[in-house]
Amino acid sequence: MRVCLVNTFHYRRGGDCTYTFDLADLLRSKGNDVVHFAMRHPENVESEYQDCFVDHIDFGDAFRAGGLMGKVRAFRRSLYSREARVKFASLLDSHRPDIVHLQNFRRHLTFSIVEEAKSRNIPVVSTAHDYDPICPNSLLLAHGKVCTACSGRHFHKAVFKRCKENSVTGSLAIALEAMYTRLKGSYDLIDIIITPSRFAGDQLISCGFDPARIEVVNNFIDVASYQPRYGGRDFIYSGRLVVEKGIETLIEAAARVRGTRVLIAGDGPRRNALETLSGELGAQNVEFLGFVDRGRLHERVLGALCVVMPSIWYENFPYSILEAFALGKPVIASDIGGMPETVVEGRTGLLFEPGNVTALSRKMEYMLANPARAGEMGRNARKRAEKEFDAETHYRRLIEVYSRLL
Repeated sequence: MRVCLVNTFHYRRGGDCTYTFDLADLLRSKGNDVVHFAMRHPENVESEYQDCFVDHIDFGDAFRAGGLMGKVRAFRRSLYSREARVKFASLLDSHRPDIVHLQNFRRHLTFSIVEEAKSRNIPVVSTAHDYDPICPNSLLLAHGKVCTACSGRHFHKAVFKRCKENSVTGSLAIALEAMYTRLKGSYDLIDIIITPSRFAGDQLISCGFDPARIEVVNNFIDVASYQPRYGGRDFIYSGRLVVEKGIETLIEAAARVRGTRVLIAGDGPRRNALETLSGELGAQNVEFLGFVDRGRLHERVLGALCVVMPSIWYENFPYSILEAFALGKPVIASDIGGMPETVVEGRTGLLFEPGNVTALSRKMEYMLANPARAGEMGRNARKRAEKEFDAETHYRRLIEVYSRLL
């Protein structure tokens, strides 16, 4: 089988990119051919298909610096890209895939490529890594709080809530783009939408998507390539330093918990504010590691007692949890989104109310006071990863979806 994997960015930038590269390796290991389509970017991994990639555009820069006509051109480009369709057609002509599997593609690549695939009767599958199909800003979050105001496709409400960086212009742009996509019936062109969590699938169905077109296929990890280590003393968070990750809650909880370090691995726009908060609270046990490459990050996690995921948005199926499980670490996670589907209270970790500092600090203190239980949860987590989130299980489920369409 020849599969065309589509994702805006072609480097390890986030969960969607991690999944795309890991899936490509998995498909090839099973004898399938894989071709890629993406946007050009200075950090892209070298690809034999990059001559067909779309020219780079940063919509934030385009809107800020383009003047009125520049903003109009950037907005039109986010709705429909003639360049993307022409270059995608060239790729399809050259490599003739049996199926197209979309990851994150809207705005930079646009539905123009889906129209091209369907004009050739090529089946199209899309993995919803976030809530783009039902939320203009894709996170179901506004001003640091869960928001479902646009549920039922009432996308105009995004403008009134200024959910895009508190900007009327930015919010209007994403609301109009969502309305355009809905009125044009663009998502009807996609044969199957895969959601990594049942929670995300239920959200799409509650907003009018046909249940027959929704398939839950969990993300996966190559468990065999991870060597677990049980026990430790530190707590660790790894990921982007952004509002939706709820890291303020972790820092405030850390200030109450003594006798341990709380490591924060990653970078992002909230770093300065988080470091300031840590200083104001006197949280001397909090250590900001900045960006840490994958190998060194795994060493840090192996030395930890537990991984913490304090998100305040509806996390879908985060790789941080999968990697923690593969490394034999339990997870303390917010009881929100798809995370309770992986973190089972008392078995593979602990859950707490999102944003509740007291609840999180108590869960951390419990783990510190009961290291044997933490180790037992870590072993359970590793076993669950081996049985349910391994590559073989994922491949079997995905091929079922592909085969049904073919």
